[in-house]
Amino acid sequence: MKIGTSGFRGIIGDEFTKENVRKIIQCISDIINKKNLKKEVIVGYDNRFMSEVYAKWICEVFAGNNIKCVYTISSVPSPLISFMTKICKNDFGIMVTASHNPYMYNGLKVFVKEGKEPDSDLENILNTKTEDIKEVNFLDYDLAESKNLVECKDYTKDYVNNIVNLLKFKTDFKSKVIFNVMNGSSLNSILELKKQLNLTKLDIVNTNRDALFNLDGPIPNEDKLQDFKKYALDNKYDFAFATDGDGDRIGLFDEKGSFYCGNELNALIYYFMIKEKKYKGPIVKNVTVSKLVENIANNLGEKAIETKIGFKNVTEALVKNNALLGAENSGCEVSGHTFCKDGIVVFALVLEILEYYKKPFSQIFEQLKKEAGYDMFYRETSIRVPSKEKVLNFMNNNKLDINKPIVNVSTLDGYKYYFDDGAWLSIRFSGTESLLRIVVETNTKNELEEITKKVIDIIKSIK
Repeated sequence: MKIGTSGFRGIIGDEFTKENVRKIIQCISDIINKKNLKKEVIVGYDNRFMSEVYAKWICEVFAGNNIKCVYTISSVPSPLISFMTKICKNDFGIMVTASHNPYMYNGLKVFVKEGKEPDSDLENILNTKTEDIKEVNFLDYDLAESKNLVECKDYTKDYVNNIVNLLKFKTDFKSKVIFNVMNGSSLNSILELKKQLNLTKLDIVNTNRDALFNLDGPIPNEDKLQDFKKYALDNKYDFAFATDGDGDRIGLFDEKGSFYCGNELNALIYYFMIKEKKYKGPIVKNVTVSKLVENIANNLGEKAIETKIGFKNVTEALVKNNALLGAENSGCEVSGHTFCKDGIVVFALVLEILEYYKKPFSQIFEQLKKEAGYDMFYRETSIRVPSKEKVLNFMNNNKLDINKPIVNVSTLDGYKYYFDDGAWLSIRFSGTESLLRIVVETNTKNELEEITKKVIDIIKSIK
């Protein structure tokens, strides 16, 4: 397994094995001991197949290297591990998860000091040094527990307390909302949030553990949530919200059934922070986030700072520029909370916005677009290609011909083409899956379809 944009991912029983996981943890243990870092690591896990077992094997390796582990008493969202790594001032935290990937995958998210994702230097060390591991030190879990090298804790209240403290306008929440945990590990945190905010009209669905995720991936995309949308419309919810398998990715349907992802929700949250909460500061966005965020920032006299995809890059820019929000199209991180994206904090902030304006969600968002002067169309498409090398070679050596004037090309992350009418196109390989991502934002829906089709045809014609 190699570390990618968001940790290690692999097919269970193939790349993701007990042996490989132990080697990775031995490598981290060696770093902790050689650099004399804090000898305590919080280890969490999601609801995937054997995640809790892998988490115990991880504890055994840390214990075998005389490093104390805190094993969460139940499955938790990844942002909780990031947050508690920061709060406990630990140098490492580990989350067993493959996030939104298909059910046959599992993985590890590694958090470092302040709950951040590893930088490129540490990634390189983990990728190269792990292969050199010949011997793994480990101590049986029960024996480690008896030696006080492992203990179990529940950090749910600590984590949710901080989310609640981010809400400036706390009222009697009267909105009728539904939350879909997608059989993932957000459940206990949402139950705690419901309790602390007295959300009497919050319903929670798909709460059972299904390690196979209905033979699919727990990703809150519009096409995956059609049954959920129908249920929400039939039962007249004010909005319907979903998070992925480890609680960091987001999706929302309004009262009319229109779908919103991070692009729209990040813009709305940032607008609310500046306009109503009277905060000051820029927003950080990766290269594929919608222009809506940029329009909002410009209209409010702030800046939108663009960076590479991956929350280690977003976080670095957020800290450097003292930004309020770090945005990706799948979610966001909020200053004062975690240094990773968090679907549960997004849910709480959207709920706060709805209660503040006391209008249907669709009306709130239409007003936002009007103020931002935004009327564009956005689409992300993923395709599998036979050869990554051939595609990259083609992109490096050929001009992209889609019969539309290109005024600039950025290679900050993949290839981003800027057109003369403000539209743009991004082509890049995923850092977590074997997929080519094609993202387009245009002024008309027809052009969106045309550009997407032309690019796919070009990619498929590469020999």
